[in-house]
Amino acid sequence: WLNDMVQNGWAMTGFFGGFYIFDPCEKGAYQYQIDFTDRLFSVSNEYREFMQEMGAEIVANWGFWTVLRKPAEEGTFELYSDVDSQIEHYTKIRKMFKIATIVDILCLSVELLAAAAGAHFGYVFALLISACVLALANATFKTNDIIEELKERKTGIASDKKGRRFSPLLLIGLFLNSLILMTGNSIPIYLKHSLQIIVIILMAAGVYTTMRCRRK
Repeated sequence: WLNDMVQNGWAMTGFFGGFYIFDPCEKGAYQYQIDFTDRLFSVSNEYREFMQEMGAEIVANWGFWTVLRKPAEEGTFELYSDVDSQIEHYTKIRKMFKIATIVDILCLSVELLAAAAGAHFGYVFALLISACVLALANATFKTNDIIEELKERKTGIASDKKGRRFSPLLLIGLFLNSLILMTGNSIPIYLKHSLQIIVIILMAAGVYTTMRCRRK
């Protein structure tokens, strides 16, 4: 996506909390790559020096992700050119997604306990965290599929891809339901119930789509 933006004359120059900053540039001026590093919100001096030797510029650090770019006129910009290094790279990413999923499940348990104790917002945050858990699970499944494809390319042996995914409808339904509950009594009760019926239908469609994909 960042490379597509460059082709349209917009170069990414910063990132913070899900918001990208772009500056106008000559079309196709840069090539971008995103790396997964070992440090949170920073990189080591050795990594920085290595990228400088490659002629690459560190544009932004967010979490374990590092956005890099290199002038397109200097040729193809690749971080992981062989299959083994690509497998190692995506295995680290999958591990991060798994850890984040486990942390979110623990947070979900805490919110459910709070809801059981009578805290109204426990249900709200439980729904929000549930949507996050499903999104992280999808990211884990997708990364696992990439790893299996790389292993297949390396060995020539076809792998059994399960194609597991949670439907986006289910995630959207959980998120919308939490927003409706957050409103409390600030909207008319008939409108609130009508919206909840729509959300339930949306979530049911998400469950159906998810189960159907798994059977395939």
